[in-house]
Amino acid sequence: MTAAIKVRAECEIKHEHGIAIQTKAFRDVAKLAIERMRQRPANAKGASTVKDHEWALTKYHIPFFDRTYITSIDHQKLADFDAWRIGQMGRTPAQSTLKTHNAALRRVYDEAVIRKWMAPGQVPVLSSAAGVPASRRDYFTSEEIAKIRGAFPAWITARNSEKTRQIRELLFFYFNVAVHTGLRPGTEMDNLRWNDIQVRKDHVVITVRKGKTTLHTGNRHVVGNSIVLEMILDMLAGAQSAEEVNESDLSEDSNPLVFQMPEGSSKELLTRNFTALLKRLKLESGPGGKRTLYSLRHTYITHLILDRVPVNVIAKQCGTSAAMIEAHYSHITPLMYAKELAGVEGAQLTRLIDQYADLS
Repeated sequence: MTAAIKVRAECEIKHEHGIAIQTKAFRDVAKLAIERMRQRPANAKGASTVKDHEWALTKYHIPFFDRTYITSIDHQKLADFDAWRIGQMGRTPAQSTLKTHNAALRRVYDEAVIRKWMAPGQVPVLSSAAGVPASRRDYFTSEEIAKIRGAFPAWITARNSEKTRQIRELLFFYFNVAVHTGLRPGTEMDNLRWNDIQVRKDHVVITVRKGKTTLHTGNRHVVGNSIVLEMILDMLAGAQSAEEVNESDLSEDSNPLVFQMPEGSSKELLTRNFTALLKRLKLESGPGGKRTLYSLRHTYITHLILDRVPVNVIAKQCGTSAAMIEAHYSHITPLMYAKELAGVEGAQLTRLIDQYADLS
């Protein structure tokens, strides 16, 4: 017992004087930090960022630092990591991304300090100054959305070929579902299948099984309003009439894509046609720059913020974090006060998102 007390006393003295008691491999310390983060209560401050921090550590920090002792990571090693990360991402990360990554790395250092594997004075200073400033996410106004939607009928019929008509008609549905759900065009919408959609009385529930974040966060449920319900029913009716989908045959063995391109066509044609329509309407650029199909997701998020839907609710619906929304949409906050009260639909959507989020 006396020997144990002596060892403990030596550890206390070393820690007090900034001397590391023991070194640990980064991978091991990071895993302990992740375990501690997971134990944080869901309603605790900072709990909403846990998944972001865990993802950053798993994808970037752990693969790079691996078995390197955490006490051996100096500024040169951090600089090497920065260069490696740029190569992995294919671009210079935004400042908001660096802030998230640095916060995740601090969790690891905190864990090492808590366990007295390193002293507070050994923790390096982390900076996000080298990152690219976050770009403003451009969006369409309600009037512009109405203008685009209203232009579709004549534009669809003014086709040069039957295949072009089919692509433009599919784009009409794609546009309406994207702008009223916040689903990610491409990664999420292109992989959506009929079995992923549940029709309710006045809305639909869409299960996102494949996309940008599902590998790390699992499936999520997305609520679509009455407009999305109308689009889904119209698409289903059209598909059935073309004998593409049979309502009684929507099994795992026969579960086609919802946004099925005409044979021999690529999804890139949706992007090209949307760009062509925007140019026709002189809406291809906005205050935030060039607009694309992805601008429909930004539009959805922006209008929910304007309707005062809580940020954490928007994050659940859109498969992102409250921190990311606040970082990229902070310029919207002043506009919120132009509306005295949230719309009825905003309040109803909040209730539905919370309801289905519990099922994920």
